[in-house]
Amino acid sequence: MDSTFAVGPDGSIYPCYRFVGMPEYVMGSVYDHPAMEDLAKSDAWARMHKFKDYVDQECKECPHISYCRGGCPYNAMVPSNGEIEGVDPHCTAYKMIFEEITARINQNFMGAPSMAMDPFQSEPAKDVKPGIMPLIFRTMSR
Repeated sequence: MDSTFAVGPDGSIYPCYRFVGMPEYVMGSVYDHPAMEDLAKSDAWARMHKFKDYVDQECKECPHISYCRGGCPYNAMVPSNGEIEGVDPHCTAYKMIFEEITARINQNFMGAPSMAMDPFQSEPAKDVKPGIMPLIFRTMSR
């Protein structure tokens, strides 16, 4: 948020391409050459920041908040006519995907299901294929 925008065919500026064509999400017009301060005065900007504040509170304990940020604001707000009633409804699916990605990264890099594995241990756990990091550490320690 605040760093990428979408421009509709009529020059209207939106917080994301998914909002293009929705007048309530217009932040300004490229024909007016708005500064960021001008865009920040729009109702759409305020609505997006209200969603950000909601996510900061609702998702503060989630380990994925730094990259998920509550999912897609469009998915979260448009079905409820712009009201913020929750985060992206696909949150549960996103968490499953993030957990799977994390597990695969840990397996491929660390050679174990969790990052808790000691990267300096000389032998990988029994029946676990060594990951990249233990091999690198072993090579570096020679």
